[in-house]
Amino acid sequence: MPFCRRKCPYCDFKSIETKSAPEERFALCLTKELEKITGEAGLHEARLSTLYLGGGTPSILSPDTVASILDSIRSFFKPDKDLEVTLEVNPDTVDLGKLTGFRSSGVTRLSIGFQALDDRHLVLLGRAHTAEASLRAFSSAREAGFTNAGVDLMFAIPGQTLSDWEATLRKVSALRPEHISLYGLTIEEGTPFHGRYAKGRVGLPTEEIEASMYLMAKDMLTAAGYCHYEVSNFSLPGFESRHNSSYWKGAHYLGLGPSAHSYLSKPLWGSRWWNIAGPYEYMDLVERGESPIEAKEALTREEAMLEALMLGLRMVEEGLKTGPFTQRFGLSPMEAFSGWDGLLSDGLVEALSDRVVLTRKGLLLLNEILLKLSLKGA
Repeated sequence: MPFCRRKCPYCDFKSIETKSAPEERFALCLTKELEKITGEAGLHEARLSTLYLGGGTPSILSPDTVASILDSIRSFFKPDKDLEVTLEVNPDTVDLGKLTGFRSSGVTRLSIGFQALDDRHLVLLGRAHTAEASLRAFSSAREAGFTNAGVDLMFAIPGQTLSDWEATLRKVSALRPEHISLYGLTIEEGTPFHGRYAKGRVGLPTEEIEASMYLMAKDMLTAAGYCHYEVSNFSLPGFESRHNSSYWKGAHYLGLGPSAHSYLSKPLWGSRWWNIAGPYEYMDLVERGESPIEAKEALTREEAMLEALMLGLRMVEEGLKTGPFTQRFGLSPMEAFSGWDGLLSDGLVEALSDRVVLTRKGLLLLNEILLKLSLKGA
């Protein structure tokens, strides 16, 4: 859902700012794209286990539009009885009535973009809502009947201190959301923040403080009963994001709309395709009966192995499972990649009987770990 009321200055997603999204037109295009793609890929009557409406800001859409999109998608597949349907929500775009409408439309799970619970930091991030609005949105979600509501937070925000971050974590854990996602602020090229902070990171917390913030969150949230199941994600037991977990476990997924990516693990080592970014160009193409796909790629065995490595290591407790990897590629991770000895001796990874997991130290250095591993013979 590529539409936003306000474009955040740190965001590099392919979204556009608009006061009035073309809801009906966009919903019809999604249905038309889905009809075309399911026919071409032979996905009619396939099982549907999760559905995720992300953005942009999907919560600017009306409940009626969301209901029509969900009804259309469900009609093409065989939905599971416990179908997980997640909607991303910005606090300034919802009230009790709208959230009640989303729940009636079939949404079962919310991901609410708090980002911060300090108005100073929200202003610096260019967010349109206040901390009070976030708390009100969460309370309204409970009143609307949502029993699976997650919160998104950012850390390493300009001017943010460790004590600021600790206060935010205490307030959020006291709310007892079923899911908490944490993302360190990254400075992306092409964004207003890049021009403001890229040179020397002046005004941003140091990398040492950012690492301390991450470990503080891990310790505080696990002590509060949350499971740290993925590098950036925590949940109460049984409330892991099934949708996002499917990405990390290499499952098939189908993306609709501008910039959406899709992946099938077959034939051979898998294939991926993605749509053009422009929302209005996307709708024009779909309405003319043309494909909005920008590019496709067929993965090589080596590329599939590297992806399995990267995604598996992101799973904090499950880790990179040896059995499924070996079954798919004919080699264990230890046989396929060189560089493990140094990582083991440096205490960055731990090799268990059936999997490889990151250590506490390794959680902070995942990108460096991946750079130190290389395919044998490559």
